[in-house]
Amino acid sequence: MGGWVDLDIRRYYKMKIILLLSLLATSGFSQTPEWIYYNKGGNTNSVNRIKPDGTENELIMENAVISDISEDGLKILFDTNGIILLVDTESMDTLTVDNDGINPRFTSDENVIVYYKYETGNPDADELYKYTFLDSSETLIADSCHRYVDNGIMSPDKQKFVFFQSNQDSLDVVIADIQSGQTTTLETIPNMANPYIPISSYWGLYGYIYLNLPDNNNVLQLFRIHSSNGDASLTQLTEENESCRLLASNDTQLEKLAYAILDTVSEYWYYDLESNETSYIGNIDSSGLPRYQSWSLDNSKIAIFKGRGSSIPGSIKIFDTITGNDTTLVDSTWSPIFWVGETDEQVSIIDETLPITYNLYNAFPNPFNPVTTLRYDLPEDARVNITIYDMMGRKVKTLINDQQTPGYRSIQWNATNNTGQSVSAGLYLYRIEAGRFRQTKKMVLLK
Repeated sequence: MGGWVDLDIRRYYKMKIILLLSLLATSGFSQTPEWIYYNKGGNTNSVNRIKPDGTENELIMENAVISDISEDGLKILFDTNGIILLVDTESMDTLTVDNDGINPRFTSDENVIVYYKYETGNPDADELYKYTFLDSSETLIADSCHRYVDNGIMSPDKQKFVFFQSNQDSLDVVIADIQSGQTTTLETIPNMANPYIPISSYWGLYGYIYLNLPDNNNVLQLFRIHSSNGDASLTQLTEENESCRLLASNDTQLEKLAYAILDTVSEYWYYDLESNETSYIGNIDSSGLPRYQSWSLDNSKIAIFKGRGSSIPGSIKIFDTITGNDTTLVDSTWSPIFWVGETDEQVSIIDETLPITYNLYNAFPNPFNPVTTLRYDLPEDARVNITIYDMMGRKVKTLINDQQTPGYRSIQWNATNNTGQSVSAGLYLYRIEAGRFRQTKKMVLLK
């Protein structure tokens, strides 16, 4: 596609980069308030961001599409007709890749991205590449990646990803290591690829990959498979009477996965990756087909993109899973969408009030390497003990054992034991004891 991009068009995008940098410089991007980034449709596409309450809506870049954004919201990948732009909004540095790449994604290494190219002679497949900014090198990782499947599903640590390759009447589920390029086929699944309703998948907690597949009654359900070859058996997770479709997402730390039941019921539900329970979100109106999800940092709200067809822009609706309220945020949009930053409301609550109950939150990030943060709430004075254990129940590290006053608190673990030595990769437990409160959770250390 980039072969027709002539010198004048390249100059045009350079001018757009200058405009973008001036916008970012005046928008205070060193701060990370809560924003939803989206692609606005119309006569020309543009990248915008909007506050979740709709109070502010800003143009970021014209004639471009946002393809990925870093978790801190400070680096953005733009797709501009075969020219990929990486903009660091903190340093105002811009890197350009003019290799006809599409749908670029960030990896764990800030100097490496991955993207796709149209495969010559195959109208239904793409080639997958990685690009290294340090030496401007491009490396082919895989070909025959099916175009109408949600390819390039990143692992939580962004060091590996899943893609799907055509295999006659089926699809091979393949894992690729981004650094080495080594690939491993996990499973073969039915080929339900459809240009109008793409198959979605997600790489979630504890190494599980979530897939949308038909059950024995040909009803679409949510399944999972472990990313390790040693445990590659498919497990069915939902038992819906009507087909449920998993919504796509570029988020890499989700604790809940939304899916849509689109037959006679027309409802949104989510699957909790920790508790393995399903919960109702809200009803689906008839304005389009649900395609994409992005969650707020506290997992209480979800933004859902609905498309009206392959060539007609859709809308973004916000659902509050606590209150049950929903509101249409913006129309005439394209996916993907990204919910980044922390809410001002959360900050004010922390500043002005104290917790009502004890609580131990999920580690973040999880999986992690080598540092993760453990947050907990103390509603009263208490002696607090937080200890790390391995899966055999052996004590690894005591993080804190002290009297503390009420408040919202956190502590980090740097993957070392009580003697200061680094521990091996694997599954660990962290347990809090405070007053009469006891709670244990899991986390995964990757190496």
